[in-house]
Amino acid sequence: MSLYGRFFKPQEKNTLRRVMDRVAGMSILDCRAYIASELEAMKNLYMKKGPGDKLVYDEAANERHVEEHKPFLDYIDSLLEKKGKSTEGDIQVERDMQCIRDIIAKDLLSTYEPDGYGSTKYDDIYVLDVILDDVAKNITMWPMLRWASEWNPKMKEYRKLYDKYEKIGRDLEY
Repeated sequence: MSLYGRFFKPQEKNTLRRVMDRVAGMSILDCRAYIASELEAMKNLYMKKGPGDKLVYDEAANERHVEEHKPFLDYIDSLLEKKGKSTEGDIQVERDMQCIRDIIAKDLLSTYEPDGYGSTKYDDIYVLDVILDDVAKNITMWPMLRWASEWNPKMKEYRKLYDKYEKIGRDLEY
């Protein structure tokens, strides 16, 4: 890291601060929706043609994704059962949710890192910048937007929204 001040603008938040501020404002249900959205997006990536050329989930391919996401969802569900019982309990639930928020923040920040092949994900960066900068945009949709595919009919609307946000992000850059 270089601390040269060429790109320093004190009136603008850096990417880390933008992500952390946005994730800190997520409720328990928002965090659960984000992780469920990630699981649903992964399931939609691994669909195959079933009887009558209808797309169906590939259970064998999706088993790994369910195993990865289920502990997070179970943890959040256990915290939801504790919420609302007492003020001290609510404070402890918020503390316990910090690890989930950190995981979500790490996932969002990974968009700004090069992929394993050295390519930068500029399109994803434009879309995520639009979502981070506008609080009215639903951040829990990010996994569905990121993994939206052209070939899956269930994901066409997400792909259109992705393309719209990408265009907005490119226009804001100039």
